[in-house]
Amino acid sequence: MRRSIGAALLFVALAASTVSPASKDVRQPDPEMLKMLEFLREMEMVKEMELLREMHQLESAGDAAKVSAPQKSSPVKKKETVK
Repeated sequence: MRRSIGAALLFVALAASTVSPASKDVRQPDPEMLKMLEFLREMEMVKEMELLREMHQLESAGDAAKVSAPQKSSPVKKKETVK
């Protein structure tokens, strides 16, 4: 998924670089291109939020497993009496 987003961003960068900087005709950015860039940013943010949510769930599950697992008590040693 990251590769496809990276490829899309590379494509956008290459498309933007084809416009000659020496051109006197300054064009406004293509609205569709701006929408695509915004969409890619939102997708990355959604993925980060989902990753954080999953990490939180895993941490909570790990904490719950520690609490629910019965703790083993160490065996009690009895002192031997010398006769």
